[in-house]
Amino acid sequence: MLLCGILFLPAPAPASNGGRGSPSTPASASLEGKLTLGKDGSLHLSTAAGAVAITADDPALLHTLQDSRLEGRDLRVEGARLPGGRFDVLHLRVVRDGKLYRLRYYCHVCNIAATEPGNCVCCQRPTELEEIPADQATDDMTLVP
Repeated sequence: MLLCGILFLPAPAPASNGGRGSPSTPASASLEGKLTLGKDGSLHLSTAAGAVAITADDPALLHTLQDSRLEGRDLRVEGARLPGGRFDVLHLRVVRDGKLYRLRYYCHVCNIAATEPGNCVCCQRPTELEEIPADQATDDMTLVP
């Protein structure tokens, strides 16, 4: 019989600085504006204060931001300001008629939700971009970024 062991090590506790954020952990913030996609692949959010370059470390979130169907749409993004004026997106919502919407990619043929644009993992048909009211909580929302 083969035994497998898992070793769990506690993560080091972050240093406290009175809740002000630190260079290694920027304070969270939010921005609202229109998404623009540059021909070079750059992403910007056109806000009332001007254009802000945005990025995302999460590949699924980055691919969602790069979806051309979202270009020109009003978004609210939450994340952290980075050095040089860039903004790292951790969460996004579409703003329509003053209401927030979650996004998901869905295949109605196979009844499968995905976290990013692309083809269905089952039938390989393109998934549909759906907007779901942010206050609507259902069991099938687990894959919504």
